[in-house]
Parts: sequence; C-alpha cells; structure tokens
Amino acid sequence: MTVWERDRTPDGRFPSTASMPRAESPVGRALPHESASGHVQGSAVYTDDQRPLRGMLHLWPLLSPYAWAKIVAFDEKSALTVPGVACVLSASSVPGENRISHAEETPLLPIDEVEYHGQPVAWVAAETLAAAREAASRIRVDYHPLPPLLTIEEALAAESFLTPPTTIQRGEPEKALQAAEHVISAELAIGGQDHFYLETQTAWAIPEEGEHLVVYSSTQHPAETQECVATVLGLPAHNVTVKCLRMGGAFGGKESQASPFAAVAALAAWKTQRPCRLRLHRDHDMVITGKRHPFLARYRIGFDRRGIVRAFVVELFADGGYSLDLSAAVMSRALLHIDNAYYVPNLRVTGRVVKTHKASNTAFRGFGGPQGMLVIEDALARIARYLGLPPERVRERNFYRGSGQTNTTHYGQEVKGNRIQRVWQEAIDSSRFGERKEEIRRWNAAHPHRKRGIAVTPVKFGIAFTQTALNQAGALVHVYRDGSVQVNHGGTEMGQGIHTKMRQIAADVLGSPSSGCG
Repeated sequence: MTVWERDRTPDGRFPSTASMPRAESPVGRALPHESASGHVQGSAVYTDDQRPLRGMLHLWPLLSPYAWAKIVAFDEKSALTVPGVACVLSASSVPGENRISHAEETPLLPIDEVEYHGQPVAWVAAETLAAAREAASRIRVDYHPLPPLLTIEEALAAESFLTPPTTIQRGEPEKALQAAEHVISAELAIGGQDHFYLETQTAWAIPEEGEHLVVYSSTQHPAETQECVATVLGLPAHNVTVKCLRMGGAFGGKESQASPFAAVAALAAWKTQRPCRLRLHRDHDMVITGKRHPFLARYRIGFDRRGIVRAFVVELFADGGYSLDLSAAVMSRALLHIDNAYYVPNLRVTGRVVKTHKASNTAFRGFGGPQGMLVIEDALARIARYLGLPPERVRERNFYRGSGQTNTTHYGQEVKGNRIQRVWQEAIDSSRFGERKEEIRRWNAAHPHRKRGIAVTPVKFGIAFTQTALNQAGALVHVYRDGSVQVNHGGTEMGQGIHTKMRQIAADVLGSPSSGCG
C-alpha cells in the first residue's frame, strides 16, 4: 500500500495539514541532518569530491603583483611549451562578453589594467596541476604600476566612488541636534573579515554534445552562475546547466563570487572540449575573493541627561573594492539597520560606497546589517560613558516601545508585535546579568593588569531582501506511484540543513513520513 492510499480520507481526498496529529508531524522535531552520516563518515560528495573524468584538465591562475597597474604587454608563448599544457586563458580567449553578469562593468579577465593585488590576469589549463602552475609562472606580463587607493580615507580624498550618496531621513535632525542637551561627535572604523569557508571556491565544467555544458559549482546562486557562464561563452542560458551538490560553507562568499570561477572553468572546457577542474588553494582564495565590507562611520548624536537620543546624523562609507559587486545592496541594508532596536525621532543617515584598489568586497553574514547596527551601539556606549550611566540602562531607555509614531522605523515601517522589552528582561534575568556584573567589578578591582567585561545588546534584524522581487520562492513536487516524493526547491545546501527542513515541511503537508521525501 502506498503512502497516498494509506493517507487518503474516506472520500478519496488527501487530509489537510491541520488534521494531522501534531505528535506525528515531523515539523518541530529535532531530526538529524539529512547528510549527517555522510558528513561524519566522509562519504558526502562535494563538487571536487566527484570521481575525476577521463581527460580532465586542471586550472591554475597567474595573479597580479600590483594593486593597480596598466598591462603593457602579455606573452604566453613560453607557457604553451610546457608539456601537458592545453591552453592559456586571457581576455582575448572569451568568445562571448568578457564580463561578470552581476556587475556589468567588471571584466572576467582584465584587458588593459589590473585593479587589485592578486587579481587573476590569466589561467592555465593543463594535464596536471604542476604543469599548469609551471606554465603560469612562464607567462610574461609587463606592467606600468600606478598609485593605488587602499583605504576608505584615501578614496574619499580622491573622490573615488562606486555609488552616488543615498539618504534616509526622518524629522529635523539638524534642529534637534542644536536643541539637544548634549551632543557627541565621533568616528568609527569597522574592519572586514574573510569568509574562510572550509571548502574553497570550486567548479567543474563538462562539455556535452550540441554546444551544451554542465557546470558543477560550489555556489549559493546557481541561476546567477548560469547567467555568468552563458554570458562569457555567448550561449543561450538553456545551453548551460549548473548543479550545486552542496557547499562546505559559504557565508555570502559564494553568492556572487562563485560565478567567475565557474565561468573560467567553463571557458577552459569550451576551448579545449575537455572536462576542466578549478579548485582554489586556500591562499589564492583569500587573496582573490572579496571580504565583508569595511565601513567608516562619522556621526553626531544628540541626547538628554537620561541618555535618551533626540537626534542622530550619520555618514556611512563602505569599501567596495575595485568593483561594485553587491556593495550597493549591502550599503542599503546598513542604512536600514542604523537604528537597530532603538527609536530615534530625528535621524538622517547617508551612505556611499567608495572604490579602492582591492578585491571586490561582497556578501557576508548580515549583509551590511551588522555594520549599521554597530554604529548606533557605539554611539550609545559613548553616551553611557559620557553620562556615567550603565550602558544597558541607556540601551533600554531608547528601545522601540508603545504604539503609533514611536513604533515606526526611520524608513516608515511599523514595528508590529514589539517584544523587545520582554525579551530584554528575560535575557537579563536568565543570564544573571546583574550578579555577574557585580562579580566582574570585584574581580577587576583585585586585578590591576587583567580585566573582564560583560555586555548585553539587542538586535532588530530584517530578514527580507531589500529588492522586493527577490522575496518570492517556488517549488516543484513530484509524487511517484510507489508513494515516494521528490521536492525541488530554490535553496542551496551549505551546511545549514535546508534539505532536512524541506523534507520536514513536505512530509507535514503531504501527511507522509519524512523518510518518503527526497
């Protein structure tokens, strides 16, 4: 008897989810990750764990030694004499458009200049990785170095920008600053971080008949990877199939920046008509790829004697690196999260992305939100020190509360179901915050050279995309005659367990045991 026969109602219909006994529903149960045994045993297959294909070529990059320089001459002849070398890829090798699809001004391979230290100038495809590496070292490139911009401050002085300024304002912040009892002016520099996923950027490309290509990529965004590969090769998108088995971590680093590596592997496969493999070494991955955006914030904040904020004026600058990538969207989220969990009646925040000669910075967990929230947290901490008040008291006094205007963000969204007071108090009580703070005070008094600290900080974080069209989803469900179910969805598995969750949801809706969903 199939699942469907067993679970039909007497009149032949399928039961609703609501009629399913909650004790039997897989939703809400702590189920093992669907690949847990494979992860533990080492049998889970990632992109570069697949069985190598006959004739597969290996790719190695030639990296720029300069942060900014003109390319005066390029000579690959010596590289082609290395035994086992199949081809050298440069900008002239591209049959379609030499650009990365998510940022039209960004070339896949540089044409007449390099714009960051470590930028791939060329790639070599060879029978072995050793041969590709040797050949890359023989490529002759003559450069004319130029003075690079390496910091946000240098970019500001040179008026080097990737975006125009964007401003969000509520109230009359300048008037409110003038009327405030106290005003603090400050500057905050926020550094970037590398994603350091365990699996580095990886792609396999396999040519098939009829000008079709299959690309295996460790990508968070298979659709964009498909678009990028098709654009570079000059093919219609339906000629390119992108598959993502699973990722060994991503954290945003494989949202847009997996696509160029897939395009390079596809370009090599297209040119040689042989399967090609690209897997970055760790040092190459850290040099070539972008990071979390460093930010520079300059602000003025007005407040009263109780520490309640009356006005906040902020300038945000993000280091986008040499190209735009996703920097405009990252800045947008930083502007939207500048208030964090606090109501500021008079606020103006202006953001702009600067251009520097560094790797193009990209998505990273939080996507600009952490940088924006950190600015107001820094401001409130300064207010607490200025007034001699506990920081947690200043934070609590500025929370969103009540209804009406004081529950509306600076971008016009009402904060519904506000639970910050209850959540905050529960966190204070359950953590024994007051007791531990007193214990730390006594410990610090007895230890002049070592200090401890404790803090509690709220977070109000938006989970939606700031581009409305992206806030949608789709799924394709196949129910087979034996009662088993296949669910296709738009999520990519990077260790977060999305396939496990989808199986639980499908089993719950269909009234099927979760083992019947794949």
